[in-house]
Amino acid sequence: MGADAIPITVLGGYLGAGKTTLLNRLLRDPGGRRIGVVVNDFGSLAIDVDQLAGAGADGLVSLPNGCVCCSLGSDLYAALRTLAARTPAVDQIVIEASGVADPAVAAAWGTSTGFEPGGVIVLVAADDVRRLATDRYVGGEVVRQIAGADVVLVTKSDLCDHAALEELDAWLDVAAAGVPRLAALHGEVPVDVVLGVRPDHVPAGAPTDHTSRYVTWARSDGEADVAALDALLADPPAGLLRLKGAIRLDATHARTLQVVGRTVHTDRTQVMPGASTRVVAIGIRDVLDTAALDALVR
Repeated sequence: MGADAIPITVLGGYLGAGKTTLLNRLLRDPGGRRIGVVVNDFGSLAIDVDQLAGAGADGLVSLPNGCVCCSLGSDLYAALRTLAARTPAVDQIVIEASGVADPAVAAAWGTSTGFEPGGVIVLVAADDVRRLATDRYVGGEVVRQIAGADVVLVTKSDLCDHAALEELDAWLDVAAAGVPRLAALHGEVPVDVVLGVRPDHVPAGAPTDHTSRYVTWARSDGEADVAALDALLADPPAGLLRLKGAIRLDATHARTLQVVGRTVHTDRTQVMPGASTRVVAIGIRDVLDTAALDALVR
């Protein structure tokens, strides 16, 4: 790699593992680096970009409505070249991969001229990763993400007791054998741990096409049907993997939503007059009841 090669670091991990939280933390304290960011949202609305607005990226490119490991190859390369051409130059590029992507595939772009591999950082949610790894629909992707990591960051450990964390450690000893790992509660991890990785191997990811297994849903207007919203939050439909964003309740209030599987976080907040609904979901095709999602907004 040339002396001026730009390292490409990929943040991976399944839906809800905490990638955007970590990226926000890195952008607020980048250790003196100028960081360019590529965000890959699988749905049509760039909700993660909204959350990163103002966080301090030295160039931010959104690649919504696709997956960087199987359907956005040329778009990703164009985004990387755009960031590399910025003046003043960026010191490093961070790709926040879609939660369903294989981050090792995106990391392979680090072997292109003008770039170098900056490591695959995979986040795993302590409270849910072992269940996800055995899920008949998504387990293969979860295991593949972990196996391709250069560093594993364990998030949400505060939601587990000591015995559960010991069991997780034993499981990761096998699933990510020999891979360094540490806790990253609420994104708090030394910046050099994430941005200082320089693997001595070529990323081994191979292009895949798994997007046909998922269905996405999005709404960018309308107000909530409160009864339907309360019913869904009380009992998320089968096949729902992730729901996030905000649904307008009335002229001055909205309900923020963070649903991962059957774990629900929601809050009623004040909004600026005229602010619109922006909410996206991803689920298992032919399993997710999209009619239940359609009923949320009228």
